[in-house]
Amino acid sequence: MLTTARVDIPGTVSARLKQTASYSDNVNDYAREDLLGFRRPVAAAFALLAPLTLAFIHYSGGLVMTAQVATIIAGLVGCGLVVIGREEWPNIVAKFQSCVSMKRKAIADLRCGFGEASFLSNGRAPRVFSYDHGVLIFADAGDFKTLFFDIANDGTDPRWETYQRGEMNHRVWRWLRLPVSREIVQFSTEGSRLVPCDTPQHIRSIEAWEAINLALGEPLDGAIIHQPFDEMVEGVERLL
Repeated sequence: MLTTARVDIPGTVSARLKQTASYSDNVNDYAREDLLGFRRPVAAAFALLAPLTLAFIHYSGGLVMTAQVATIIAGLVGCGLVVIGREEWPNIVAKFQSCVSMKRKAIADLRCGFGEASFLSNGRAPRVFSYDHGVLIFADAGDFKTLFFDIANDGTDPRWETYQRGEMNHRVWRWLRLPVSREIVQFSTEGSRLVPCDTPQHIRSIEAWEAINLALGEPLDGAIIHQPFDEMVEGVERLL
């Protein structure tokens, strides 16, 4: 049985949201921070090696040679910023747009000031379907409803490690979901273990993935689908 209650956003989650909400809205400021912060491997390596190289040249060749090498390095840096910048700029803009989207959601979540704490008592083990970028998990939510989780394996989802440890088969699930972004920021399991189902079936083709997503009504992660658990699982299996 699934229950949901409104709760205050925990301090750790609120601090992370505030940090996300502090991103600059100006792409030039973002690019400047990205470059001056030496976040890219090539820039970081150059920032480390250039001073060491100049110090060695100054020690071995004197001030004149150091000035000559410094001038050459400055010219190479200028050319590199022009040439490489043209290639990197679209990536910087794409990341900036993603950060802006995250910022707007974080601001909206902070303004709401509350989250949705959910509690699910599993009567039987959930059913898992794997795909290249994560897993789909279906759990019986009671009252002829099914809980749907789409857990990514990119390291950003707190549930992925729980799944890898085999702890999704515990009887009790608890999680916290933000009100606007609908992001699940906390997840834990407890209680006795349930008998797991068979090895997760793999969704091998894009066509099967699209068919499953369409048949489910394109649900968001953490959605409640108003279909019985067994009927939902059988429908997905037929589409594989």
